[in-house]
Amino acid sequence: MRYINDSIYGTDNFFQGNNWFYQIKIGDYQLATVFFNLFLILIPLAIYALLIRYWRRTRFIKPAQKILAGLAFFFWLIFIPNTAYVISEVRHLLNYCPTAAAFKVCEQGAWVILFFFTYATIGLISYYYLLAAMRRLIENIFGKKIAQVFVIAVIPTIALGMLLGLLNRWNSWELFIYPLDLFNTLITYISYPQNFYNWLIFSGFLYLFYFGGNYLFKDWGDKS
Repeated sequence: MRYINDSIYGTDNFFQGNNWFYQIKIGDYQLATVFFNLFLILIPLAIYALLIRYWRRTRFIKPAQKILAGLAFFFWLIFIPNTAYVISEVRHLLNYCPTAAAFKVCEQGAWVILFFFTYATIGLISYYYLLAAMRRLIENIFGKKIAQVFVIAVIPTIALGMLLGLLNRWNSWELFIYPLDLFNTLITYISYPQNFYNWLIFSGFLYLFYFGGNYLFKDWGDKS
């Protein structure tokens, strides 16, 4: 079962109109969407930067500090799926040139392959860095075992958020606008086999990206 959100608050409705910037496209992909998605990646990065500075200054000793830190983490969790979502933008290569082109490659669009690869790689690195950094912060606060449990538990959550954006066109902020509708969509990933299968596979790949990143990037979270 696939529900597609057509809310006026979704990004699919943001860049409509005659503005010249909205008309710049790579294939059928608006360049404005690239900048917007990169901006969404910066939100969890900014939240993490503020959170770790707050931790170093206060150590979350007072109840009010714990509550504020919990709220910051909640918003980090809402927005971090946008990093993984950017990885999926490589799908736009499927129609980057005419279907009749020899070997599915066309001279005028060959560069698009590297563009979308680089774009997706930015999402991959951002996903790994932010998750590794938050894991390190949680380790400093609660210990290594809790941090390990955090990673195991949060990756399926990120995969679910990624799918809600990719397949159902939900956006992070719409959690506060249509919480019941979004929750009903979320339930389909448990109740419908195809949705559950997608969730399982996406979670598996995000585990692979994270633990593979520990070897490729030498766990950048340890430097935070």
